[in-house]
Amino acid sequence: MRPMMRTSLLGLSVAAVLSACAAPLRAPAPIEHGSGAAARSTASCGRSVSVRPGDTLFAIAQRCGASVRDLAAENNLREPYTLRTGQSLRLPGPSVYTVRRGDNLYRIALAHGMSTDQLAQLNGLRRPYTIYPGQDLSVNGPARSVAQARPPVASGGGSTARSDPPPRRASPPPQASTANAPSFQWPLQGQVITPYGGAEGSRIDGIRIAARLGDPVRAAADGEVVYAGNELQGYGELVLVRHANNWVTAYGLNSILRVNVGDQVTTGQHIADAGASGSETRTALHFEVRRGVSPVDPMQVLPAR
Repeated sequence: MRPMMRTSLLGLSVAAVLSACAAPLRAPAPIEHGSGAAARSTASCGRSVSVRPGDTLFAIAQRCGASVRDLAAENNLREPYTLRTGQSLRLPGPSVYTVRRGDNLYRIALAHGMSTDQLAQLNGLRRPYTIYPGQDLSVNGPARSVAQARPPVASGGGSTARSDPPPRRASPPPQASTANAPSFQWPLQGQVITPYGGAEGSRIDGIRIAARLGDPVRAAADGEVVYAGNELQGYGELVLVRHANNWVTAYGLNSILRVNVGDQVTTGQHIADAGASGSETRTALHFEVRRGVSPVDPMQVLPAR
């Protein structure tokens, strides 16, 4: 039996990337790779920063390599995080997290409101990001328990012996409003083989579209790539694209990714090659549409065909 797709994990991932990329769409900020990038970002801001005209808390957090949550907590700010020009904000200093057995870089980053790349750069780590129990990692803000950010263990995938209830047909997850949705286009021409909500014994927050190995997967609308990798269990090679009005599309199960984080993409642009990675044994595209972190049935916003 195929592993069950754990959609709550993708919701957490979307929340993590949006917290770091919540400013309105614009030309991408320069992306630096290597151990010195985060240090230079922090050094350029120092221990405090003065609010510039037009600044938002999200923009300052991104500019200074901090999480919005930690920056708000450090300055006792509450939503909607109203700032005034010239206001001085204290930046949260880095803390040390000690790696525990079972940790991985994605989970540690998620627990501290960081992206995997930010955490790797802060600690001078290079792919494949090998870490070991007892290793000390610098993190933004106070060190937090990774257990709170861990995804649920798939049925049958853990060591705990227990009797699970028999599978039931999944009920469709609740949907967000489709108001102000971009003009989405189909990312791939193929038959929908799994509807929104999933099939017997599984639940997904998107749809599965049949494909042939290597078929081009295309961006459903203009946007910015905010995730491109394979660290989310069950999704294989995954791309997340952020669009206007806080909309996000997800493209999973790919064989090859054609874009990188920070890339600006246009409707119909080739962003990946279809595959059968992750939890799917057939060649297919896993496609999700979200407003923020809330799922929307893609069939409600895709054109009829």
